[in-house]
Amino acid sequence: MKKIYNVLFIAFLSAFTVFQSCETVELEMLENPNSLSPDQANPSLLFNSVQLSYRNGVASFNNIGAQLGRIDYMSDRIYFNAYGSGTMNGPWGNLFSSMNPDIAVIEESNTDGSYDYILGASKAMQAHLMMLLVDYIGDIVWTEANMPLEFPNPQLDDDAAVYEAAISLLDEASALLQGSSAGTSTDLYYEGDASKWIKFINTLKMRAALTTGDYNGVINATNVIESADDNFAFAYGTNLQQPDTRHPDYASDYTDSGAGLYRSNWLMNLMAGTYGDLSSNTDPRRRYYFYRQNAVTPGSFTLMFWEADESYYLYNGDVDAAALACSAQDVPAHLEFTEEEDYWCSMRLGYWGRIHGNNEGIPPDSFLRTASGVYPAGGRFDDNLDWVILSADQSDITFYDAAVGLGLGAGGAGIEPIILSSFVEFWRAEAYTMLGQDSNAEAAFEAGVTESISYVTTFTDPTADISLAPTEEEIDDFIADITDDFADADDDTALDAFGWPVEKSKLDILGEQFFIAMYGGGADAFNFIRRTGYPRTLARNIDPNPGPFPRTLLYPSSEVNANPNVSQRQDNATQVFWDSGVTN
Repeated sequence: MKKIYNVLFIAFLSAFTVFQSCETVELEMLENPNSLSPDQANPSLLFNSVQLSYRNGVASFNNIGAQLGRIDYMSDRIYFNAYGSGTMNGPWGNLFSSMNPDIAVIEESNTDGSYDYILGASKAMQAHLMMLLVDYIGDIVWTEANMPLEFPNPQLDDDAAVYEAAISLLDEASALLQGSSAGTSTDLYYEGDASKWIKFINTLKMRAALTTGDYNGVINATNVIESADDNFAFAYGTNLQQPDTRHPDYASDYTDSGAGLYRSNWLMNLMAGTYGDLSSNTDPRRRYYFYRQNAVTPGSFTLMFWEADESYYLYNGDVDAAALACSAQDVPAHLEFTEEEDYWCSMRLGYWGRIHGNNEGIPPDSFLRTASGVYPAGGRFDDNLDWVILSADQSDITFYDAAVGLGLGAGGAGIEPIILSSFVEFWRAEAYTMLGQDSNAEAAFEAGVTESISYVTTFTDPTADISLAPTEEEIDDFIADITDDFADADDDTALDAFGWPVEKSKLDILGEQFFIAMYGGGADAFNFIRRTGYPRTLARNIDPNPGPFPRTLLYPSSEVNANPNVSQRQDNATQVFWDSGVTN
């Protein structure tokens, strides 16, 4: 079935090319003689800028949260070094240097209410980015921000107060959107549907309730995002140049020189199942998320189908230090006898990625490593077998022929997931679990898995052999099995000598499935870990001494260097106001 997006793609927007802005303008430089006055500015064009700046900011949080949550691969062994003072420059600049000034001009221009719609939508995005900055940094500037004449060096506001200010902005946004129309403005997310923006606003309030521990506020939230039709996501296109509108991961992975990114071994291990399609615990989403270019990874195994007796056997991959250096190395001592021992370096069934913290150099593996798939990057659907084929006379072994390349798959027409209906159901499941309402938690958990799989499997690669797509029966069986696992799990379980749960608890299973659903949009994984201390099944860092797991990140160097009232932290241990300090 052809994928129908909730967002409108506009090819002519040159700002489309800015996927993750690194350029930042200091707060005191926002007003200058060259700035447009309200009577000169076009609010509709400013609204385009607001939407794209917001997308850029959220994409940065998605990337960082996914790395910390092992949904994506983190490429530095030491946490403090991985997220240095430049990490937050982009999102900080997206809010304070771009969105805030543009929204101020839209508001000044809205004298007769004709721009209520775009102002309301802009304030909703503004509030979300404010809360994300608080979640990742803590105290930020707000009440004195963007007023360079009065406050050239704005003071930091208390993080809890900024959260409250964001909630107030959401209330303003909701009031503005009631009965309003987008007019001639281009709505890149909801195509002019004010009712969906209001659902998004209510969902952001629900997210804030969960983050701050108001579980009753979560389960009592209404008129929120509850179906794929209401999913809040940004749609990318297929244009290659001037501007390049493709999903950033697609642009990195689908080139004439091969794939440029590594996938997370932890996530692929969690989803691949014991033997892929020959096992009941394989995740129906794996062929959509990952595209394998290689049948067997050095140091691991795949399956082999022998035509003589039509049976399956294990086929081991030879060590190849040139392509995968760690395949010739011993297991790090701190990972021996742990779950990670099986995937710290090599993954079964041809999956080829890296474990958390691996900072090795880049070998000639760009046509071997696993690439991003059709979801959410708009790449290829993995229509490769989970086995090689041995001829009846044992004279020949057939490996599949697969590779990435420019324009292959869905051409980059993917999405940036921001808030999806599956997320909302997992939020409910968490709240019900914390309140001890097991039956309601089970129903919400099942709904979360179902919503995620239903949405992911609508993404199509027109060039793929879909005969390997999961069947309806396989999907139903997977959902039933994982829901039973959640229902049967205890609220808490003991840890073994290596810190791994002897049996997975409810929050371990919930966390794993929530993180799988967040693939491509993992901003809230960082919150979940700090909020709950779960899942305890996350891959350990490849370094035995990676330093403390971050509670917050450093302040952006762009602001520290320009504002004497913002002093840089010397560690990553500061807790956000809602963070109780639970550890994983």
